[in-house]
Amino acid sequence: MTQNYGAASPTASLHHGNLLNPAVRREIAGLNWLFLERAVRLRHTGDPWFGVPRRASDRLAVAPPEAWDRAAACPIALFELRLPEPVADAMHVGGVGEDAEAPDAALVAETRRAFGITALGVARSLCDGVPLATRIAFGLDARLEAQLSAMTLSDSYRLAAWPGLIRPRWSGHERFWSLFADAVTGGEAVHWAYTAGLCLLAHCERQPATVVYSGRTRARPTHRRPDVPC
Repeated sequence: MTQNYGAASPTASLHHGNLLNPAVRREIAGLNWLFLERAVRLRHTGDPWFGVPRRASDRLAVAPPEAWDRAAACPIALFELRLPEPVADAMHVGGVGEDAEAPDAALVAETRRAFGITALGVARSLCDGVPLATRIAFGLDARLEAQLSAMTLSDSYRLAAWPGLIRPRWSGHERFWSLFADAVTGGEAVHWAYTAGLCLLAHCERQPATVVYSGRTRARPTHRRPDVPC
């Protein structure tokens, strides 16, 4: 499927007034496209990194390119980007953690690391060049922005293996994902779907999930700010 998220589209008018500039939105749209592509391709593995609810991923799997453009144009990332606390604690974690014994473990590990490095690279560049962009797009706070900015490429490569790095946004709201998929594939109520997603992020209860790595179970930090609805 051909990516077209940088081209002008009927959805462009939905983003007037967005706090992110057009260049940043193109970066986020590119990441969203890559995330959805992997979510659809790996939906049979149950990988929590790309675990978009099955009904939504099945709907996107047969959607035309313009529907993917609308989905990718969501004004924030469709996935969570999280860092461990402390970051150094996960720098030498390898493999796919709790999924290491899965039949598709090699594919999952390769896909995770490639996407993780890409997402971290975009986030690091935003930290350096576009103040507050990572808070709006990814929901990261100032401390984590500083940690991202200080990372080297080799740091990002090692951190990209941490099992808790990526999760779908709205992972506990299967109904929202279904409505989102319906909106982007139907070409209607897309703005409403974006707005509903922002409201969910702003008002839902935020309980830290747990991840397993290095043989230990820990709470996965959320690091969300109450004043940033994403």
